[in-house]
Amino acid sequence: MPPRTLSRRDFLKITGLTLGTGVAACGGLTALATYSPAVTLPASTFGDQTMSKKILVAYASKCGSTGEVATAIGKTLAQNGARVDVMPLNKVTDLPGYQVVFIGSAIRVAKWLPEAANFVSENRTILQRIPTAYFTVCMTLAEDTPANRTKAAGFMDPVRKVLAPAAEAYFAGQVDPARLSFFDNTMLKAKGTPVGDFRNWDKIRDWAQSTYAQTCA
Repeated sequence: MPPRTLSRRDFLKITGLTLGTGVAACGGLTALATYSPAVTLPASTFGDQTMSKKILVAYASKCGSTGEVATAIGKTLAQNGARVDVMPLNKVTDLPGYQVVFIGSAIRVAKWLPEAANFVSENRTILQRIPTAYFTVCMTLAEDTPANRTKAAGFMDPVRKVLAPAAEAYFAGQVDPARLSFFDNTMLKAKGTPVGDFRNWDKIRDWAQSTYAQTCA
């Protein structure tokens, strides 16, 4: 039997199916690479609800580490007798109700996350009338050296130019591969970023305590 001649219609059907399968496979790989596990960003209120002194600790966090630092700061501040609200920046709706504001952010591409930098810019008029402290959480300080502290301080230059803070601090962060996308994990490995939790909770609480004394006395 002579070989069957492939019609133009059959050829287009076969190649179209193959191309579609390839596109679907590529799309699946892209989705897998960019998929990020769901991260819950903490929001809590600490202290006596009847206290007249109210403090806001607001933060921008990509994978939750900075939110946990914000929570530790909030708990410490509340131990001094204040009511403290801890929440992601995108949940903040009422700044004038606070006597002191703490703003924190993780670092991406050597900068505060956009929502944190934008928050300071958009609320500058109000924030300049309220004692405002900044804290930065970054893996640069996984190795706490004078050079790395200087580098971490430089990450805040654009925000500091918009509004000078009453106090500022820089803390080491955490890299948990389970909280990152495949792409983020690959990039961090390529840069040699250490994996683990490098947060110094005593240092975080001590800063919160000293800053309370400085801004709320």
